[in-house]
Amino acid sequence: MEYLRRQSFRNKLKVAFLAVIVLSVLMTGGLSYYISAATLEKNALKLTQDTVVRSAQIVDEKLNKLMLIMMTFMISQPFYDMLKDAASGDASRYYTHLNDLDNVFSQARIAEPLIQSIYVFTPIGEFYPSSMNRNRLTAFEDTVLYARIEQEKKNLWVEGHEDMLFSGKERVISLILEPIFDTPVSGVYIVVNIREDGFRKLVQGNTAEGASSFLLNADGNTVYPLKEPLVRQAVETGDLSGMMNRSEGSQPFDLDGQTYLLNYARLGIADWTMTTIRSRADVLQDMVYVKWLIAGVTLAAFIVTTMISGAFSRYLLKPLQGLLKVMKRVENNDLTARFESGSGDELAQVGFRFNRMLEQIVVLIDEVTEAQTHKRTAEIKALSAQMDPHFLYNTLNTIYWKLKLKQIEPSQQMVMSLSRLFQLGLNNGQEITTMSKELEHVRQYLELQLSCYEDLFSYEIHVREPEVSSLSIPRIVLQPLVENSILHGFRDLKNGGLIEIEIYGDEKRWTIAVRDNGRGMDEAQVRALFWLESKKGYAVSNLIRRLRLYYGDGAEIHVDSAPERGTEIRISLPKKGVHLDEQS
Repeated sequence: MEYLRRQSFRNKLKVAFLAVIVLSVLMTGGLSYYISAATLEKNALKLTQDTVVRSAQIVDEKLNKLMLIMMTFMISQPFYDMLKDAASGDASRYYTHLNDLDNVFSQARIAEPLIQSIYVFTPIGEFYPSSMNRNRLTAFEDTVLYARIEQEKKNLWVEGHEDMLFSGKERVISLILEPIFDTPVSGVYIVVNIREDGFRKLVQGNTAEGASSFLLNADGNTVYPLKEPLVRQAVETGDLSGMMNRSEGSQPFDLDGQTYLLNYARLGIADWTMTTIRSRADVLQDMVYVKWLIAGVTLAAFIVTTMISGAFSRYLLKPLQGLLKVMKRVENNDLTARFESGSGDELAQVGFRFNRMLEQIVVLIDEVTEAQTHKRTAEIKALSAQMDPHFLYNTLNTIYWKLKLKQIEPSQQMVMSLSRLFQLGLNNGQEITTMSKELEHVRQYLELQLSCYEDLFSYEIHVREPEVSSLSIPRIVLQPLVENSILHGFRDLKNGGLIEIEIYGDEKRWTIAVRDNGRGMDEAQVRALFWLESKKGYAVSNLIRRLRLYYGDGAEIHVDSAPERGTEIRISLPKKGVHLDEQS
């Protein structure tokens, strides 16, 4: 903040342009990124969910086809003949049935390549393809398959396992069916083993890139072993089945500090759920391009704004820079300098008022020069001329800095006060004015000093008898007194100063009292106030000389002051004096 405060107004204006534009771009870009990310995630979830539903339909169609093949198998004539003998317990034609069913087994396996083997368990013996080698070490009644079908008494699917019925230990997924027959038949079961790896490829065939698809059973366990560590870890948490509280859907979940998207759909033929896990970061990886795009737009906006803000700054500050050059010439006592501008904005108006102020100053100087042709008037004007412009440069400098800080209205008020001050001080070339104009003059002077020394002091003006306002008085009498209070009395003060001006009188005389609560003066300083000239030529001694030129010994001046007790200066004048019409 301190660095920005030390910069020029032009640089501050450029920074303001840059801040507004860049902030707007960042806010727009951030909002766009947020909306894009939300939309992309929503669309990705919907697309992934559609893919999962489609995959579930494909698996359902495959399993339905398998069921249809087995239904065809069960209504074939060889199977029907075998089933009649099994129902009656006639095992005499066992080998005939075994030979007849072999062709039906082959047809089923040709119709569905996923079928690894078919096994039929009956009371009269086992039936299976002749090309398969039966594992004689394991009886069907000793397998988990038999325990499951005996327990549930319905057609069921058994998750991936090693083939216990045939040699080779192939990994299969089993379908166990009870036959369809005219009369109930007990103890007859059909086991269809399908290849686990083929089924796995079927499940993962339509998976989106970066996603992992698998099947879960009703207990939340996988239908076949999983190779992906991420999927195994997600399943081992045991939270997936609890999250799938609808027939199908999608939702995010956290794992190891990362967010993943879970999509699932129920199968219709089996109590299984098609499930897909995908990293949220993979879904939103396209947003990296959006980030870089926003960064590029921000950089481009910054470069363009820098160039545009420089051009705008030069254009907007051109009148102010012109006014600054005129003020510098005035500082070097070149009162012929004038502000020129084709614009009519506030800065141009300040410049034009400054021109009028300079013209008034030139007129004032000309009048003072002309007045020097008369001896008495020359001395009076020489003394008063020392006092009229004594604070001009300080006031102009204050106006300059207020303009530089873009404090336009206070600068305009100071210019108007300064103009009014000189108007009252000039008094149309007359040295005698009224007390009311003199009070207005000192009021304008105090307002200007309040602008130059903010919060340093306040002032009060009290006129006890209204008729005093119309009395005649030499111009610029009060200004040196209040100036003494400001420059000397309040030298060590930061704030809290008070100047009181009181006008009162009686039948013969009237008194002007100026009091302050400043540092005060000792006796030596009071004597110097009467006799010594100030280094700047603005001492109260000048005022004393002027008053004696007008009133002679009738002007009385009293000073009451002590260190740290403030100062009071009283000027007592006779009511008889030179009237304005006598000086015209």
